[in-house]
Amino acid sequence: MKKIFVFTFTLLMAVAMSHPAVAQYKSVELGIKLAPNMGWLKSNQENYESSGVRPGIAWGMVSDFYFARNYAFSTGFNFNFHGGQLTYPDMLFFDTGKVERRYRLKYIEVPATIKMKTNEMNGYRIYGLVGVGISVRLNASARDIVTIPGKIVDKTGYVKIADETHLMKMSMIIGAGVDIPLDNSSFITVGVHFNNGFTDILKGKNKVNPALGHEGVPNFIELAVALMF
Repeated sequence: MKKIFVFTFTLLMAVAMSHPAVAQYKSVELGIKLAPNMGWLKSNQENYESSGVRPGIAWGMVSDFYFARNYAFSTGFNFNFHGGQLTYPDMLFFDTGKVERRYRLKYIEVPATIKMKTNEMNGYRIYGLVGVGISVRLNASARDIVTIPGKIVDKTGYVKIADETHLMKMSMIIGAGVDIPLDNSSFITVGVHFNNGFTDILKGKNKVNPALGHEGVPNFIELAVALMF
């Protein structure tokens, strides 16, 4: 999986650098981004189920480097706050039941995407983007709601679980949106982006069946709004 990521990243960089910018258009655009999101975790592990979505938010900087009038290598950095829920078998003392674990995750992400734009239509431009993202974990916490049949539900507050998660994750990023002009030098972009994780972020073994490892792959959809200059 890491080899695929490195190949994709290298290919994107090669495409971005293969066409030098010319003076007829702005070669670099910078901006700041704010993006509320809805996140969830998916798992292919036996008896592990995604059990809901969690709200989050991201903010960061956008850097678009144009190698043709309507094509740019888009990167920057994002502080992503997102989460999700998993339900799986668990034990409370000596009793077997189920736990619903609610995750709060914080990452810094560096995206590497190709952004494609239409020509202007009354000042507006539609864009699409595709690429990859590599993220480093900054913080992780979780809250457990354990249910034992015939017994009271046991709840905990959010506790740090950084040692139960991998340091890095990788994802595919796709999205589309529109550029809305403000004046001759600035505009707002509004788009919907899907961050599709393809690496497991969880470590550790299941308490009920130690042969099973914890598994969860994060995904989120965001409404990305950026002010570009």
